[in-house]
Amino acid sequence: MPRLLAFIPHPDDESYSFGGTIALAARAGWECFVECASFGERGKRHDGGDTTPNGVAEAREAELEASCRLLGAGPPRFWGLPDGELRSHRGEQHRILAAIARLQPDLLFALGPDGAYGHPDHIALHRWVSDAWAALPAGRPPLLYAAFPPGLFLPQYEKCIGMMGDPPTPPPTAIGTAPWHYQVSIAAVRETKLASIRAHRSQLPGGNPEALFPPGIVAALLEEEWFTDASGRTDPGVAALIRSLAEGNCF
Repeated sequence: MPRLLAFIPHPDDESYSFGGTIALAARAGWECFVECASFGERGKRHDGGDTTPNGVAEAREAELEASCRLLGAGPPRFWGLPDGELRSHRGEQHRILAAIARLQPDLLFALGPDGAYGHPDHIALHRWVSDAWAALPAGRPPLLYAAFPPGLFLPQYEKCIGMMGDPPTPPPTAIGTAPWHYQVSIAAVRETKLASIRAHRSQLPGGNPEALFPPGIVAALLEEEWFTDASGRTDPGVAALIRSLAEGNCF
């Protein structure tokens, strides 16, 4: 049975970035796994629950577990690294290599070099995954980065720009990717992806799945998902695999 392994920095990053593709893979008979670097304990809480870091962490842990169940993935594994401080850590590639050795995945997923909207934690994990993948021997599984249309996440980037230094790194011109190597229609699992987003209830003002990001962003993520290949080129084998998922076949 083929396996998919996704690396995310915080609970909910799986939903927005590649939740539809995970759901398609699970529907096609794949085993799907998620490794999460932090509990997201420094985030705001919108469901009226305990707002201490421990309280937020417990809520986010349960929510990611629920999201993974909805998508058809196995229980997530948490590394417990400090939310908001991933860029201050070094040598975390060993965790990624250990997960790959343990699970022997056929396909890997991570956020891209822009971190969707420049979030430093997102970019730090991207670099760890990229470095670990580059260290793997020949025959390594393909690594796909979540890609987003240029301009889509700029409103969120502007909301978060204080996290990125002065001048901000990355610059606004680096937010978004075009062209990408693979495009996945997720219309068949649109409601599953939306339910996965809703599972992260403590992050959603009013429980609205479209409320976390500026208007229009979530709606744009419910029909297609886009990816670039870490190899820098479109791989015909990966393209065929992606097509098989969209068609509901076990590759």
